[in-house]
Amino acid sequence: MGFLLGAFGKLAAGRRVRQLQAKMMRVQSRLRRATRQVADMDKMLQRQEKMELNSLTMMSNSGMMGAKSTIWNSIFGSGGVGSAIYEKMQGGGQLNTEENNQYANYMSQYNMQINNMSTMNEMNVSMMKQQIEDKYEYLRESMLQPLKDEEEMLQTEQDSLQSQIQIAQEDYKACKQMEQQDAKNLAPSYTGAAG
Repeated sequence: MGFLLGAFGKLAAGRRVRQLQAKMMRVQSRLRRATRQVADMDKMLQRQEKMELNSLTMMSNSGMMGAKSTIWNSIFGSGGVGSAIYEKMQGGGQLNTEENNQYANYMSQYNMQINNMSTMNEMNVSMMKQQIEDKYEYLRESMLQPLKDEEEMLQTEQDSLQSQIQIAQEDYKACKQMEQQDAKNLAPSYTGAAG
């Protein structure tokens, strides 16, 4: 009786091992795909965030250059309050004391306006940078987290299958051993000795 139990048990355990191994291969394939998707999505989000931040920096620098030029032209450009003094300086003329004082005042106005613009620009850039970072944090949570959850679920399933495979392999070995032990008992005794 043990021989038949061992033989059938061995067949059932062997089939169970093969089924679990086939399921394990499918889970591992899905896990690799999920892991790759997580990595690809994370890279894409990082790349897009970096591009937006770089674009913001470029726009900020360009805007500051334009603002400096506009402020300069409003003071020293044609029609500006300091245009005559600036043209005289560019022409190589000497400025008298009053003109020097006016020039110093105009430069002080220019620097003050540039500093104000720079401070405002830094505040705006800081706020926009925070908005971009918040946006990508939200995207990571909404787009990346489901993929990470799936990856974690598949990893757990893989670990569970690994344990089930080990148990099924132990059952197979035990049934095989039972079959071999009882096969010895089924062998006819030619010595005539009672068993």
